[in-house]
Amino acid sequence: MNRLARTLFTIMIAVLPPWLSAASIEQIPDFSARYTVNKADLNIISLTITLERGPGKIEYRSAAEPIGIASWFFGDHRIHEYSGLKQVAGNIVPLEYKYTHKGSDENENEQYIYDWRRNIAHVNYRGEARTFKIPDGTLDNFSLQLALMLDACAGQKEIAHPLISKGELKTYTFTNLGRETIETPLGIFESIKLERRKDDEENTTYTTWYAPELHYLPVKFENREDGDVELSIILEEVKWQN
Repeated sequence: MNRLARTLFTIMIAVLPPWLSAASIEQIPDFSARYTVNKADLNIISLTITLERGPGKIEYRSAAEPIGIASWFFGDHRIHEYSGLKQVAGNIVPLEYKYTHKGSDENENEQYIYDWRRNIAHVNYRGEARTFKIPDGTLDNFSLQLALMLDACAGQKEIAHPLISKGELKTYTFTNLGRETIETPLGIFESIKLERRKDDEENTTYTTWYAPELHYLPVKFENREDGDVELSIILEEVKWQN
């Protein structure tokens, strides 16, 4: 796997949104949802997201693998994300986060362990370990969307959350842009539209549409630069477990 191909695959996966939420996570059945990632009018990645209740915590996972023409270049690559978490007094509380990139020639893995008794995070980012203080409510890229949709369902228009991303403490802000009807292979859904804008030269935006009819499961995601779609993700199938 050459360096350019590896870098392209990593960039594609880096903007995949970790998804799910509703007024209470306890109202959502365990599920498995399948999405297709499209770039330049080509389906390049199959993404599966699952939610399962485990002993004493909620287990949220994703698995991504190349498909179609992308499998010619990234066939040995697999990316997995995991978040062990719980909900306390209406708030999402992450316990552990893991990002594993199999097939890469370099160490691109991440792991965060949260110690809420001392408000610190033990972070291992690409083989470099560090520990730092975190404020209450700190999330990661995967547990973030759970908290986001709790906020959106409460009617908040401007949303901000501290989180750990790429081994650093950051703050992401989102705007609730109201409702919009989205067509998917699974059907047509009225959805809540959330957007995050980056302050960069490309005017990068990340937009996700969540369907109340599907327990606020996301049905579409777009990454745009200067108004042009760079990457899109669409819901193909969902199976409720109970």
